[in-house]
Amino acid sequence: MGELLHNPTAGTPSRASISMRRTSHMDMIPRAVSTQQGLGLQGAARDLLTAADGGAVVLAEAQVQAELAEGRVLTSLVTDPVVSSLRALIGSPAVSGFRAKVNTAIPDHHSAHTPLFLLMDELPAAALIAGYADLYLRTPDQATNRNRDSSADICAGWARDATMMRAIARDGQVPVPLGPPAPAIELEGDAHSWHTIPPLAAGAMRRRRRIDVCVQDTVQIDAMFRDTHVDPQGTETVLHEYTVQATASLPDFEISRCQAEARVLPWVECPAAAASPERLVGRRLPELRSYVRQNLTGTSTCTHLNDLLRSLADAAPLADLLERTTRQAT
Repeated sequence: MGELLHNPTAGTPSRASISMRRTSHMDMIPRAVSTQQGLGLQGAARDLLTAADGGAVVLAEAQVQAELAEGRVLTSLVTDPVVSSLRALIGSPAVSGFRAKVNTAIPDHHSAHTPLFLLMDELPAAALIAGYADLYLRTPDQATNRNRDSSADICAGWARDATMMRAIARDGQVPVPLGPPAPAIELEGDAHSWHTIPPLAAGAMRRRRRIDVCVQDTVQIDAMFRDTHVDPQGTETVLHEYTVQATASLPDFEISRCQAEARVLPWVECPAAAASPERLVGRRLPELRSYVRQNLTGTSTCTHLNDLLRSLADAAPLADLLERTTRQAT
């Protein structure tokens, strides 16, 4: 049996000159005894241009506040920028099929891969991840009779014969994952390394994302995500963390390299999924949201890593924006 992977990153790479950096976060705040009965989702995203002289310019920002009731039904949604068509999503469960409704509600933001689209696309994933908060709040006598077959083989950590599935069969409930303390992720001395993110309340969870894009003869991509939880004592620990390095050609955005490094994962079987991004070589960045969802499935993959890989599609419009902005400045 291998050891748990607990090697979170500390800090963030320095911003490269003439680059784009998109950062985002989504907080998952339980509103009731179970996140299934009430959940607040609060997030923000920012696109930052770093000029040739190192100066930082904010090109776009977005914020989302949402409330989910029992069954993950969206009951309240406030966004900045305000987009009236998003009101049509009220009453929809933030589950499978929700993202298609987002695409229909905000087609311009969908095609441009804006920060607002990223946050709206994140809502169903955040609702799912928030289920981990229930594990931390559970008392020893609150066993849940989990059906092993309902989630078996959806990813490496949930493989039918993996550690977690054996524990469910033995104890009737999902075991509580215990991750390492979360190091500070902002780069010391660079106030622009991340957008402003408030402290995370006890019992809540957070997903952070970052994607850096540089354009020379090719598109160079450096991306990461981190999921954390804050316990009742105020200690923030890491549940999932991955970094990804990728290269794509111009002008067609065909991927020639895509490599992931697992930093923190909850089960010993999980790191096996780190090889799956290599299957994206030969695909184009703009098709990744649909391609990853349809083709990266099963025990050789990770559902959380797949969310990061889907978001690499944003690198194409970010690269275009970087080139347009740079041309206008010269």
